[in-house]
Amino acid sequence: MNALSELARYTLGMFRPPAVQTVSEWADKNRFLVSESSAEPGVWRTDRAPYQREIMDSFTQPGIWQIVIMASAQVGKSEIELNMMGCAIDNDPGPMLYIQPTDKVAEDYSKRRIQPMINACPSLRDKVFKSRSRDAANTITMKTFPGGSLAIIGANSPADLSSKPVRYIFMDETDRFPASAGAEGDPQELAERRTETYRHNRKIVKTSTPTIKGKSKIEKDYMNGTQEEWHTECPHCHTFSFIRFADIHFEKENYTNASGDEDYHVQVVTWRCPTCKRDIGEFEAKRQPGKWVQKNPQAIENGIRSFRLNAFMSPWSDWKDIVWKFLKAGKDPEKLKTFYNTILGESWEVHTGSGLDEKLYKRREHYDAEVPTGVLLLTMGIDTQDNRLEYEVVGWDRDGQSWGISRGVIPGRADAPGVWEEVDALLDKEWQMKNGMKMRILATFIDSGGHHTTSIYKECAKRQTRRIWPIKGEKGEGKPECRPMKRGKAEGAAFMLGVDAGKEGIMYEAGIDDKGPHYMHFPINYQAGYDMEYFKGLISERMEIHRKNGRGTVVWEQFYERNEPLDCRNYARAAYRYFHWRFDDLERTIHGEAEPVKVITQKEATKRKQRHIVSRGIQV
Repeated sequence: MNALSELARYTLGMFRPPAVQTVSEWADKNRFLVSESSAEPGVWRTDRAPYQREIMDSFTQPGIWQIVIMASAQVGKSEIELNMMGCAIDNDPGPMLYIQPTDKVAEDYSKRRIQPMINACPSLRDKVFKSRSRDAANTITMKTFPGGSLAIIGANSPADLSSKPVRYIFMDETDRFPASAGAEGDPQELAERRTETYRHNRKIVKTSTPTIKGKSKIEKDYMNGTQEEWHTECPHCHTFSFIRFADIHFEKENYTNASGDEDYHVQVVTWRCPTCKRDIGEFEAKRQPGKWVQKNPQAIENGIRSFRLNAFMSPWSDWKDIVWKFLKAGKDPEKLKTFYNTILGESWEVHTGSGLDEKLYKRREHYDAEVPTGVLLLTMGIDTQDNRLEYEVVGWDRDGQSWGISRGVIPGRADAPGVWEEVDALLDKEWQMKNGMKMRILATFIDSGGHHTTSIYKECAKRQTRRIWPIKGEKGEGKPECRPMKRGKAEGAAFMLGVDAGKEGIMYEAGIDDKGPHYMHFPINYQAGYDMEYFKGLISERMEIHRKNGRGTVVWEQFYERNEPLDCRNYARAAYRYFHWRFDDLERTIHGEAEPVKVITQKEATKRKQRHIVSRGIQV
């Protein structure tokens, strides 16, 4: 057939250009999973997780320039990105950028996932230039191929984010990106500007598990898109629904594991259809037809498709394991936040609520002793001001349930000897229990900020055998709750506290209404010091999301002038959570089933050639 007759056929509508190969078609034909990066090595099969097909194929859908995937862990979102990337390299190459939260993570991902994918796919292996010594065409962070290249970078590298134009951008775990790349600004915005010259055919893919509601980047991007959810058909009423955790029902058996902790045997887990209320087992539910349902279909006109997934849809998940992780998280806010983010694919929301201070004040209770039944150990938090110290002694059980024991003020500067005599009196005090035994404070954290840092370090170093340590608060999201500071042996130990994480935990626990794990008790006895001012100070800050240039930053804002009760509780809570307590031994001692180990001095310990001081702080 000559060119003229072919043109005539095209003009008459008899000729059609070849169809564009979709990503799922390319993956089913070319991808091969290797044991280095997959638990199921072998030929790729999109049918293994049918929800992936529509997400992948949106990459080659005309008019779509941005794809957003807000999902739990282990649903294959990284493999989806890799398939999009491989298809583009093979069929429609151009300059590409792949971004991970940091340079280190990006390099590791390149070695563990990207290079093995290239090596295992003949169509890619033959196109991506081989790595040679002194050859920059193929390195860990740069892959070159005919028609384009792939740069693999971290979101913390401003120079890499804002250099050459690119057509394709793949961003992984965007909620873990830093708020700013150096002083240049939001990493996502910097990267997206590089696609301006390719506005007619660019593709931007963003994936992440969400973090905190209002701050989560991926949640905001998801809301700007079509907001698609994977709905599963009920085999009984044939309606399609999104599988939510609220519709999961289970049966469990409690037991005590080898470590002495409460544990669970999850026996039966079912999905209860929200329409007909009939139960469907995991095996059956995962084999039902499914489809994507758009909650914001008009976003398709803007070229943005967004998808949401949780672990219940994944063929690699185990529903019993999901429920077990939820039960093990209990009411611990840090563990629950991880569960919501990584298993449910949902953002975590902190509720402080107006009137919480009054609610806590009204529910004060009568204790059966200075140290009420249920308490296994005492910790203390001390806040330092220019003219006084404020303290709180808190009792704890093994499940994070707390009892306010005593709070008060020590007048004077932190460098005044008389002040430390009163601190010593608190450390030496024996708090009465109902059974006649007495309990001492096992760990104390004291704020070393302000104008008396040197004095506090010096005084704490003298008293380390009495378990009092200086701390320094560290603001900001993602900071560890507690970590040791590097200091010389002569200076004594000290700790850095992630105070924002602690405040988040306190506000969550303050909202728990049912007695049990993480519930907060307070005494009604006025001598203990828990007046209305205490509760106003405890609930004196709230978490706010401040936005600047489109970025969200978590800030704890103080709305009541006195926040010392919140700081004291934060320090006492950190002292409880950081150390590994032998709860079984403590409980046996309290019940008179074991000989108590008395508090001993460093001098006595040295004489006995003990390498470790073990103190339960309980005296007969």
